[in-house]
Amino acid sequence: MSTRVGEVGAAAAADAADALAGECAVMATFITFARDHTELYRIIDEAEFVDPATYRAHYEGAAARIRARLEAGAARGELRDGISDVHAWAIMGMNVFLGLRYVVWGNDRAPDDVAQVIGEMLTNGLASV
Repeated sequence: MSTRVGEVGAAAAADAADALAGECAVMATFITFARDHTELYRIIDEAEFVDPATYRAHYEGAAARIRARLEAGAARGELRDGISDVHAWAIMGMNVFLGLRYVVWGNDRAPDDVAQVIGEMLTNGLASV
């Protein structure tokens, strides 16, 4: 399941116009994928206790994929320099918990709407202008 999540995310990012659009596409695709595979969160949560190494590898692999996408965007001049693992883990955390909220706890918001909010936040931050 972890491999499949990575595959659908990579496909979504590959078709995007730039790095930020790619992360938004990955978010929307992840929520859609999780809605179609509702067992995803249960499997991942149970893996923490059944197979902790696989559980950790799932998240480390996801963070590595995100970091690679962000670094590629920085190399193309679409994102600022200094991308680190913290950025990747923060985006992954948003993906995980937004999926929890808008998949497991209810799908009362369209995946593209969630992705748009994330896109605005990644682009503009939270500071008042």
